[in-house]
Amino acid sequence: MPGEVAAAAAAGAAGAAGAGAEGGQPGQQRQQGGFGQLLGMVVRMGVMWYFMNMMKVGEAGAAGYLYPVFPKGQLVDMYMFLSEQRSYPSHQYAMEDLIWSETGVELGGAAENRKLTYTYELSEAVKNNGSVWLHMVLARAGDPVAPDDPAYDPSAVAYYTYQLNAYRPKPRNNTGVNLLSENPVDVPKVRRPWGWDPKEPREIMNFIRPNITLQLVDHFQAYNRKAVPPQILDAMRFNPATGHYLPLVFFNDFWLLKDKLVPVNETLDRVDVHMELSYVSMVWWQLLGQMDQSFNMQVKMGMSQDGESDEIKRIFLEGNPYLLGLTFVVSMLHTVFDLLAFKNDIGFWKNNKSMEGLSARTVLINAFCQVVILLYLFDNDTSFVVLLSSVLGTGIELWKVTKAFDVSFNRERFPYISLKDRATYSNKQTKQYDADAMRYLSYALYPLVIGYSIYALMYKTHKSWYSWILSSLVGAVYMFGFILMCPQLYLNYKLKSVAHLPWRQMTYKFLNTIIDDLFAFVIKMPLLHRLSVFRDDVVFLIYLYQRWVYRVDKTRANEFGW
Repeated sequence: MPGEVAAAAAAGAAGAAGAGAEGGQPGQQRQQGGFGQLLGMVVRMGVMWYFMNMMKVGEAGAAGYLYPVFPKGQLVDMYMFLSEQRSYPSHQYAMEDLIWSETGVELGGAAENRKLTYTYELSEAVKNNGSVWLHMVLARAGDPVAPDDPAYDPSAVAYYTYQLNAYRPKPRNNTGVNLLSENPVDVPKVRRPWGWDPKEPREIMNFIRPNITLQLVDHFQAYNRKAVPPQILDAMRFNPATGHYLPLVFFNDFWLLKDKLVPVNETLDRVDVHMELSYVSMVWWQLLGQMDQSFNMQVKMGMSQDGESDEIKRIFLEGNPYLLGLTFVVSMLHTVFDLLAFKNDIGFWKNNKSMEGLSARTVLINAFCQVVILLYLFDNDTSFVVLLSSVLGTGIELWKVTKAFDVSFNRERFPYISLKDRATYSNKQTKQYDADAMRYLSYALYPLVIGYSIYALMYKTHKSWYSWILSSLVGAVYMFGFILMCPQLYLNYKLKSVAHLPWRQMTYKFLNTIIDDLFAFVIKMPLLHRLSVFRDDVVFLIYLYQRWVYRVDKTRANEFGW
């Protein structure tokens, strides 16, 4: 055994040393002596490692491993107490606080699903920002939970506490008020154009969670105390009597959206709380935890807005599963078509040397409209997906202005930017047709814009005067945007040609518009932006009709065959 091995090794080392001494060669004696010392050190280290490993195995067998208090398949009884106390002294629960109990709950049973709807009547303390707690007790089936009971077994009871209410910042007033209100208190302060001030203090409100989902995690694995995964260790609770870990219970509020929380005020007397006790697999529990951490990290890094994750969850909760699956498939196509449209649009205008047949005024108006739409989307806290596409589109529209006009800077005249028509535009009939189209359309456009602005001011609510200006402008863009696209249609009609248009880019945009029709039903966006998607369908259909009517004739000078 270890002692015998050490003795034999020591004897071998001593014999080797003695043989070296009898050899009579000093060099060989020194060489063999050094080798013997090295061999002896290796043997001693091996012996020490052997004994230390044996001691480590002995500790692990005794107290070095963590085991579940209850094995998989154990039947337990569940008791749910509701109290304004965060904890009960010595776990002496008052039976009058018992609101729910279940017997014979199987740990790890995939079929377990118990439900209860409880009407909670709020006390005056909770109405005045007080807290209320849920206390869940799991005990081996048939065992008592009262510590003063003679049959009470502390090693077979698990305690959990969960807060029923939540303190969150008061939701911002996204609807606003009537700016013509006579009550100055109702008139909001003017916001900064780029959004809410992140340093602005927000009132903290008390909310009640109307849905409580308690899920028993299917996890009953033994662990070395020094090798427990961090994500598992953070969720573990230990039994003080045995030192082993209690059943993992996941208080699942992942699918509880913020707008479903019930705000607490003096008029709220009762709330229906829907409670559920069910099973969750280890993989699904970890997946939800990772997704929740990912959403929180994106908010901290500024990659998404607070509450944007709720819109993603809402798609899964409220969307049609077939429509959702189709939307996920075509979303990849949307990204591809978007990139191809941007690429071909840039390629067309980059290589375009003539403005003949193209409406320069339409380019300028489109750039202005894109800027207005972008500011409006920022003002309404729109989804990041919609914002990203709008930012790219605005950048391209502004760049196209520099290709359609001769742009120069003049520091002496406001707004310090000078636009001049290109020679290929001003010397052709295109400019005259373009001016005529805009003159005719302005007769209908200006009165509609002014009338809509007055109507919105009188009958709609706004967050600020800045918001009213934006909403009025974007309302005109969305509602009468087809009018702004008409100059190009008018030019096509007068020239009896569509060969000068960037058809590759327009084809990709038309395909994207069809995909946007699907997104309009599943992604959160302002109503006017949603309606504009269907407006674009009509305009593109008119362009397609013109392409069919005005066939390309390359024998004519203005048929560029793009």
